[in-house]
Amino acid sequence: MKILIDHQTFSMQRYGGISRYFANLNAGFNATPGVSSRIATLYSQNEYIDKDSLPLAGIGKSLFGDNKDKAFKWNRRYSRWMLRLSDHDVFHPTYYDPYFIKYCRKPFVVTLHDMIYELYPELFDHTAQEIIRRKKLLMDKAAAVIAISEHTKQDILHFYPELEPKIKVVHHGHIPTIADSGDKLQLPERYILYVGERWHYKNFTPFVNAIAPLLQQDPSLHLICAGGGKFSEEESALFAKLNIDKQLTQMNVTDEQLTQLYSQALLFAFPSKQEGFGLPVLEAFANQCPVVCSNTTALPEVAGEAAAYFDPASADSMRTAISNVLQDGTLRGQLIQQGTQRLSQFSMEDCVNNTIEVYRSVTGKE
Repeated sequence: MKILIDHQTFSMQRYGGISRYFANLNAGFNATPGVSSRIATLYSQNEYIDKDSLPLAGIGKSLFGDNKDKAFKWNRRYSRWMLRLSDHDVFHPTYYDPYFIKYCRKPFVVTLHDMIYELYPELFDHTAQEIIRRKKLLMDKAAAVIAISEHTKQDILHFYPELEPKIKVVHHGHIPTIADSGDKLQLPERYILYVGERWHYKNFTPFVNAIAPLLQQDPSLHLICAGGGKFSEEESALFAKLNIDKQLTQMNVTDEQLTQLYSQALLFAFPSKQEGFGLPVLEAFANQCPVVCSNTTALPEVAGEAAAYFDPASADSMRTAISNVLQDGTLRGQLIQQGTQRLSQFSMEDCVNNTIEVYRSVTGKE
């Protein structure tokens, strides 16, 4: 079976969950007997793929510089050319640009990571409606739709029940980060870890308000935020008002440094109100970090019995759950052990094989 993966996420992301997902799939496909895969990309700065193997690897920097729009357009042209060649059995777009539809002569499969735009259109600008339109167009025309969790499948069906026959659930798989000998972070001895974006449905501000009394009572306790950009003026003003500004730190980190952050944290907190899967939960499990997270959407499906849960709409619930895990070393040990066991249910091998089965179901190819 020959698989063609398009350029979109590799044109847009240097780092990011979606590009990592497709890069891991591509590597897994090519390690599977009887299966080959190509990414239809001329040039990319993405850190998860072998950039040196791309057609314009040697001259792409001089041609495009940091002009992402220009690189995107040339990569899209290349994807179209690869589609016209039709030397593949199945095509998998990596985002929702429908540019390829009139050039695609073979079945295509689209992955839905969440339904955030449909659920919370008021949180986004005018582009939300265009993304919603494009997603629906692709789902209608796709031979199959992959949902990354049962929760995401149910969200899709809430809006589009007629799509039920073509939706297949394939969970994410985890690939451990290989530690290197790079720079190690100088970290406080005791800290809570928060990872990723902090806006809107991620529920960060209510979370900080909820745990502020814990930080106020214990000056040795810190909150480290990995990724998500520097703290905004509004965030910094809130921290100062709560008198916890000396205990909060934002860091932009490499994958290896993120592994260090997980492994040394007292716990990983995930207060999001909406997740299509929640990949950081698996990252925490892999690094023996206790998980304390919301009891909503896909998070219980992923974490199972291996997390301590709270109601993300309740400050008391968040504060109590965090406090319990901070204070109870036995509980932390149990969560770590259960997390290691739970992680075994989300292997990358299973993700690759289950995705190939979806392809086989629409192509009839072995």
